[in-house]
Amino acid sequence: MSETNHPHRLRRARGFEAPGLRALGLGAALLALAGCTPNAQVPIAQEQTERELVLVQRPDATSQALGHAYKDMLVDAGVSARLAEPAADPVAEVLAGRADVAVAGSSELLAALGEVPGAKDDGDASGAPESPAAPGDLDAAAVNTRLHALTPEGFAVLDTAEAERTGTLVVTAATGAGEKLATIDQLGPLCPELDFGMTRTVRATLLPALGLKASCTPRAIVELTDDQARGVLPVISDAVQVQATTLANSGIQDNALVVLQGSASLFAPEALTPVITTDGVGQDAIKAINKLSAALKQEDLQDINRMVSGRDALHPKKAAADWLADESLVSAP
Repeated sequence: MSETNHPHRLRRARGFEAPGLRALGLGAALLALAGCTPNAQVPIAQEQTERELVLVQRPDATSQALGHAYKDMLVDAGVSARLAEPAADPVAEVLAGRADVAVAGSSELLAALGEVPGAKDDGDASGAPESPAAPGDLDAAAVNTRLHALTPEGFAVLDTAEAERTGTLVVTAATGAGEKLATIDQLGPLCPELDFGMTRTVRATLLPALGLKASCTPRAIVELTDDQARGVLPVISDAVQVQATTLANSGIQDNALVVLQGSASLFAPEALTPVITTDGVGQDAIKAINKLSAALKQEDLQDINRMVSGRDALHPKKAAADWLADESLVSAP
């Protein structure tokens, strides 16, 4: 089985549902019901943005494509904007005043904004609310609610998209059938025979969660690079039998991988959410960013990932422009 990508096919095959993807679709549907609707309007009185806005994203191609998409939405709305050099921690760049907009996972953003002065919710007069203590301790709805209750001085949390980069565990259809493995509840007795692939960063939280929530101690851990984890070659080549990746990975569908049901409980929810500085920002920028977030569904994020992956990958700027045009989100050139 080979890792396949179709970067130039923007529209997903509507009638195709790979084995194991019902769990992925259900997760996205639950997220949609869990509060990913437009939030209260950001209390900014001015209508027009008075300066150029700088957007920053991580260096991977999917993040860069998202950065270009949000930038293009702003420009189409008449807001001057540009994409900064990639950064390992885009939220930190915004909080430090070196950029104005970043799009990050909801749990990541909740933890980062909890350190900002004034970032407290209505029910916590003493300071910042607790961020998730461990992966899965707060579900997507709770994280979203808590995140949008924050009032960080000088910053605003904008509408959360339905698309998410929450972690997940995948196996091949052959492994799933051969081992009778479909849920994390079935992992315990099988783990001593299975090699797991994950990045070093993910390992720090995933291994304890596997032991606590799935009674799972893997036979071996194969450390993956970030690039390897963003693909699916480790699992489809049988270098590992279980791979940790994210729900944004188009390789899951393209290779008919099985998403282990219950995987979400092992990872912190990471629904894509923009954060923006408020100095000199008008409602024109807020509306443009929220419009894109409202349109960004899980299948769209996977489409964008597909477009920028593989040997025939599009440049992130081109992928963003094609997706925006396909969704009729910007004016025709």
